[in-house]
Amino acid sequence: MYNMRKLLIWILLLLPMAARAETALTIEPLSGVEKQYALSLIGQVRFAADVMYIFDVSGVELGHTAILEVGKIVFREASTISTSTDNVSARVQVYPNPTHDFIIIQGLENEQTARVYSWDGKLLSTSQAEESETKINVSDLPIGSYLLQVGAEIVKFIKK
Repeated sequence: MYNMRKLLIWILLLLPMAARAETALTIEPLSGVEKQYALSLIGQVRFAADVMYIFDVSGVELGHTAILEVGKIVFREASTISTSTDNVSARVQVYPNPTHDFIIIQGLENEQTARVYSWDGKLLSTSQAEESETKINVSDLPIGSYLLQVGAEIVKFIKK
């Protein structure tokens, strides 16, 4: 639970970077339908009993997701938000997930930076993309879950 609180702090630190007019927080689960919340409506994000809860400014719950089911947390401008998952295409793809030795990131722009973080928000590595597909060696990381940040997208990956 302590690590989830650190993750919350890390996410909240990213909000000002991503918070522009009409921006939404999108939670893309490992399975199921994604959930989107307008940043202007979010008053609080809380973690309790391994669940991520999102509340509006008056304290009314907007939604919740089991932490183990969170695949990505993405910030998108409202003009690119779709309520249909058929029209949603992630800009960045990460595979294999789970992995043993390396991850491949597709959809990067030239010279875009990819950062690997531990769940407590510690920056573990930084890689500069030289083409749209970049390979990052993660063989030296301990077994566990990590966060990959590329621009405003955050992807969870697992090292086995």
